[in-house]
Amino acid sequence: GGLPIDSSGKVVSLISGGIDSPVASWLMMKRGCRVIFVHFYSYPLLSQTSILKTKDIVRILNKYQIKSKVYLVPFSDIQIHIKARIPSKYLVIFYRRFMIKIAEEICKKENAKAIVTGESVAQVASQTLESLGVIEEVTSLPILRPLAGMDKSEIIELAKMIGTYEISIKPQEDCCQLFVPRHPSTKPKLSKIKEMEKNIEVEKLVKEALEKTEVEIIE
Repeated sequence: GGLPIDSSGKVVSLISGGIDSPVASWLMMKRGCRVIFVHFYSYPLLSQTSILKTKDIVRILNKYQIKSKVYLVPFSDIQIHIKARIPSKYLVIFYRRFMIKIAEEICKKENAKAIVTGESVAQVASQTLESLGVIEEVTSLPILRPLAGMDKSEIIELAKMIGTYEISIKPQEDCCQLFVPRHPSTKPKLSKIKEMEKNIEVEKLVKEALEKTEVEIIE
C-alpha cells in the first residue's frame, strides 16, 4: 500500500547508517515522497564505514524509489569548532542544530518541502521533547518524524521487513557519537543554547560544509 513516488513532493532525510533513519525514509516514500538523502560523516576523525553503509542502505531503498540522490556532508570541522567552545553536555544538541541548518539549505537547493529524521521521542538524550524543540528552532521548514511514537522493537521489525536491518546493525563509527559525554543534557533551555551559540561562527561553518559536500546518485 501507499502512494506513488513523487506524488507528494520532495523531502530531505537525514540518514546515519543506523536502524532508525532508513525506516523513517521508507515510511515517507510510502506516503509518496521523493526522498533526498543527507549523510554527515566525520572522516578522518572516524572511519568511512558509515558512508559505505549508507550507500548500501540506499541501494536497498531504491527498491521503493528508483535512483536516489545522496549528499555526503563532512562534519568533523564543525564538531572540532563546537567542542572547543561549548560544554560537553550540549554537544549533541549543537550537532543536531547544525545538521538541520545544513539540511534546510539542501532543501532550498532541491526544492524540498520538509526535513525527515529518524527520531523517536525519549529514545536518547537528544530526543526528549525539550531537546527536539531546541533542535528544530533553527528552521522554519516542517520536520517530519515518522518514528516519533514507535519503540525500538517496532522500528526493528520494519527494518527487517524492508531489508535494511542486516546492514544497519553492522559496526560503524557514527559522527554523533564523537566527543559525546557520559551525561548529556536532556532538558536544554533555548535561551541558554542561543547565548552559547554566539561563540560559534554558524553561517561560516555551514557555508564551508556545503562547499565541501559531495553529491552521488545511487542506482
